[in-house]
Amino acid sequence: MEYFKEYKKRLTRYVGRKKAMHIIHEAVYIVSVGTNDFIENYYSPTSSRRKQFTVEEYEDFLIGLAARFLSKLHRQGARKISFTGFSPFGCLPSERATNFLGHGGCVEQYNKVAIDFNMKLQALIERLCASFPGLKLRFAPTYDLFLHVVQNPSSYGFENAIRGCCGTGRMEMGYFCNEWSRFTCEDPNKFVFWDSVHPSESLNRIFANQTLRTSLAEFL
Repeated sequence: MEYFKEYKKRLTRYVGRKKAMHIIHEAVYIVSVGTNDFIENYYSPTSSRRKQFTVEEYEDFLIGLAARFLSKLHRQGARKISFTGFSPFGCLPSERATNFLGHGGCVEQYNKVAIDFNMKLQALIERLCASFPGLKLRFAPTYDLFLHVVQNPSSYGFENAIRGCCGTGRMEMGYFCNEWSRFTCEDPNKFVFWDSVHPSESLNRIFANQTLRTSLAEFL
């Protein structure tokens, strides 16, 4: 939010206040929140969040943070906002790799959290749209498509949906994955996941095309 405020100041200095506000109003904002808050925070072995919150309370805590952020964004002039829902993060390679009792399958407990959070997020979006005239806040679903790709990778041109392209594909992520590493696969387009957490460029393109046809369609 602070970066956005700074951008507004610079934009206003560059084009003037009237044109700057027109740009701010007409711009499309894409917001995503939550997945890392569960993977890297709530469900982390070293996290203290589970001592503070039940999973339902933590969902509500994140929804409250999202509500405050979106309200601030609206006050700054944003009117066209797409909010990306949770994917089935229990199917990420990093989570499947540690699901020993589930024989390496998706962690259904985590997927249920994603479904519950998405329902609460959609309810929040309805409330905010009713509270702020002129606000076009749309939910961008990813759960169903993501799950269908993971369960039917060949239907989308993929050969592997269990591990990422990088390294073992089960634990590595971020800076450990790059095109210069000899442990990176030769053709990332055959993989649903780039590393143990992030989708490959090919899967992101599928998500982008769906979003352009659905939640972003009325903005374009």
